[in-house]
Amino acid sequence: MYDKEQIEQFHKNTIEDYNNSLIVEDIVKVNLIEKTDGSFVQIGIRPIIKEDMFVYKNWHPSLPSIGMDVANGERDFLIKNILDNKNVKRIIFNKKEISDFPKHAYDFNKATILISLDFFMGLHKEFVRRIEYKDHKTILDYNYNLVFVPGEIMSGKMIIISEDAILWEKEKFPNEFTEKDEKVDVRVVPAKQFGKVDITIRSVNKIKRFDPKLIKILEVREKPKGERIDG
Repeated sequence: MYDKEQIEQFHKNTIEDYNNSLIVEDIVKVNLIEKTDGSFVQIGIRPIIKEDMFVYKNWHPSLPSIGMDVANGERDFLIKNILDNKNVKRIIFNKKEISDFPKHAYDFNKATILISLDFFMGLHKEFVRRIEYKDHKTILDYNYNLVFVPGEIMSGKMIIISEDAILWEKEKFPNEFTEKDEKVDVRVVPAKQFGKVDITIRSVNKIKRFDPKLIKILEVREKPKGERIDG
């Protein structure tokens, strides 16, 4: 029999980790809804672990970063949809022009710039005096929110996106322990294997509206001979 207090604390720890790690909601508009259809995508993780954490009070009822994994999965889902969309404008420019890249966001409303952290660190000296940290955010040129993502996802690219470009829908889940609707579903049930517990952490998502005119993909690389650089 699982300890209800341990289960409750696990729910709260996981939801807090997820909410503290949310990135998508700083980039696009998100609406919470009650009902979904077959076009929604589940983003989650389902580990099977020893049940000790929910039986003994001397165990801390949390799995480090499990909520963050789901939040990062949403971020990756957003980036993949942008990079795969052939209607989004692609701009190629030279490293020598790197300091001028924010000009491509001038006509966007409250633009966010997604950039590889490794890539940005290599360019940090170009921007160090143009960056401020405010409300746990990194702001470039007093106006643009910088969001850093793993290098393997972006691979030398940057994405500039207006806050009006995408409308994202997310299912809300009533939670018995927090006593309110949450953006992530947390489930803890006995596994088929003796002494194991089956954990599910998931969010359910859909990109409802996608306006490619309000997104730009920038790629920094050496310009091949004869190739025109847009901008």
